[in-house]
Amino acid sequence: MKWPVLLGVLGILTGLPAAAGALATVTVRAQSEGAWFSATGTIEAVRQGTLGAQVSGRIVAVAVRSGQEVRAGQRLVQIEAGDTGEAVAASAATARGAAARLVNARADFERARKLQAQDYISVAAMQRAESSLQSAEAEAKAAEEQAKAARTRAAWHTVTAPYAGRVTELWVSAGDLATPGRPLLGLYDPAALRVVAHLPESLAVRIQPGKSAQLVTREAAPLPVTSWSVIPAVDPVTHSVEVRAELAGGSALQPGQFVRLLLPMQGSRAEIRIPQSAVLHRSEVVGVYVVEDNGAAHLRQVRLGAVAGDAVTILAGLQGGEKVALDPVAAASR
Repeated sequence: MKWPVLLGVLGILTGLPAAAGALATVTVRAQSEGAWFSATGTIEAVRQGTLGAQVSGRIVAVAVRSGQEVRAGQRLVQIEAGDTGEAVAASAATARGAAARLVNARADFERARKLQAQDYISVAAMQRAESSLQSAEAEAKAAEEQAKAARTRAAWHTVTAPYAGRVTELWVSAGDLATPGRPLLGLYDPAALRVVAHLPESLAVRIQPGKSAQLVTREAAPLPVTSWSVIPAVDPVTHSVEVRAELAGGSALQPGQFVRLLLPMQGSRAEIRIPQSAVLHRSEVVGVYVVEDNGAAHLRQVRLGAVAGDAVTILAGLQGGEKVALDPVAAASR
């Protein structure tokens, strides 16, 4: 009875389909390409700042929250006005009175000028009319300036957004006491971001600003950066120069985020490039499947560099002569 069972099992094994075909691979080769320098950079907003109070008073309302997008001129924080409204009304009334007196002074001057032309009044009377007009003009101007100053001081009780942006921090809430210079909230414009990185002084002369740079993040493939520049000043402490790269609008990056900026340099070196389709992005891990001679595939973490067409440069993790699976999904299922 054992032989029929064994023969049956052998028959089942013989009838199984053959193992999946060999993986499509590409052999890693080092090619002589233009050199790149990988600089660690930080994302920052071109327009960012901290809004503070210009007057003292109790905060009666905070109209925004952290992370909220705001438009230019939108009310953010309201500070108790106190007697500011009465001061504005009083200065406006004073300005209207001065303006009325100016109208009368101009009329008196015109009458005096006509009478003086007919020799009905003396030169001294004409000079007094002219002096009264000048005094009324000065009084009206001063009253108007005081009214403008009162309106400006009243406007300080309402903190508005100087530009469209996003609130990053809120340091106050309703009921807190605002004082001149006290920070209220942080604001930045997400439409204008840039990368700030630092380059060793010794390498600054080899940089090629006329060529595109590459922005590398963990979340996405490297992005080309065409607008970047080297600040012509050396930090005496770190002996480095600052590099600024402008990012296109609509970027999902956030200020404070760390990235790598690949800068083109003069000279050449051997670089390893593979198709982008062979790279597997899994959470924060970036890797490729290296295929052994026996067909076994192993995931290996790599560090990506610049992108050129459909190929990406491998800065670390691979060596020349190794084979990489072109389909990482198929390699993972083996």
